[in-house]
Amino acid sequence: MRALVAGTRGSALALWQTEHAAALLRAAAATRGPPLDLKVQIITTRGDTDQSPVLAGKLGKGFFTQELEAALRTGEIDLAVHSLKDLPTESPAGLENGAILERGPAHDLLIMRAAAIVPAADGRLPLRKGARVGSSSLRRAALLARYAPQASAQPLRGNVPTRVSKLVQGKYDAIVLAAAGVTRLALDVSACVVFDLNPRVWVPAPGQGAVAIQCRDQDHELKDLLERLTHRPTADATALERLYLQGLEGGCTTPFGCLVRGTEVCLGLDIQGGWRRAVAERAAGDAAGVEARIAATLVAMQAAAFRETPGSADQEWLYRAHQPSEVQVA
Repeated sequence: MRALVAGTRGSALALWQTEHAAALLRAAAATRGPPLDLKVQIITTRGDTDQSPVLAGKLGKGFFTQELEAALRTGEIDLAVHSLKDLPTESPAGLENGAILERGPAHDLLIMRAAAIVPAADGRLPLRKGARVGSSSLRRAALLARYAPQASAQPLRGNVPTRVSKLVQGKYDAIVLAAAGVTRLALDVSACVVFDLNPRVWVPAPGQGAVAIQCRDQDHELKDLLERLTHRPTADATALERLYLQGLEGGCTTPFGCLVRGTEVCLGLDIQGGWRRAVAERAAGDAAGVEARIAATLVAMQAAAFRETPGSADQEWLYRAHQPSEVQVA
């Protein structure tokens, strides 16, 4: 195998993901021949320099990926490592996702200052009235409006450690972050109170917690190696989630969420300022059937007469004390 250059953003999380991907690539190559010569190159993207407080309408345009994809096309790099949720659903001409790595935790965390905690009313997060909750995501803002109407969603940008630091400094009463980033970086959040948010209720973004490795579609030698890294259950689940994203015409212009887990497809959508959620059933080997059920469920969710069908009590919890021992990291 020839020497390779892997492109990545420069954040701590992006570098963790790239080093993780590089380790997997080196291990896979070692089973076939000599050690793989692989270097990492940091590339700054518009998402790193544009600190607009809200990301509405930007992710679908490659806000965090365009510069990496341009470097791929010119041959400056051979592969690019991305958080899958940052990638538009349509790959640019000449590029493709060569591997989808095994997913880490897909859910969100609510990280709070202790002073902001109050006893929670049924169906609400334990946030005091007027609490400032940081998030740059319209999905999370819509979820907060439903599950913490007594609080106020506030713009929050920066890498994961910076966001946690802003909370500890008292600039926010709480923040909502993806569990995968906090866990992968092993961040010290001991000064805060941390809750897991149930992904069946607090539905995450499509592809959240998964990592994609992008390459040129004619680089057959590298594609053959990357295929060995793909975690098929993750690839199948996230492909279905991104199909839902594509059906909504992607990006961040509409608050929505989707998570495939087991036999369930958990869907969330903001309809005229109100968050609605539903669950569609998924059966192995029934791709066409589940696509049709998702489409039908989406239509039903937008109807004025729509009513949610709650699951069992053990499925419907909203939040609970963070349990890192139960969280998968990969």
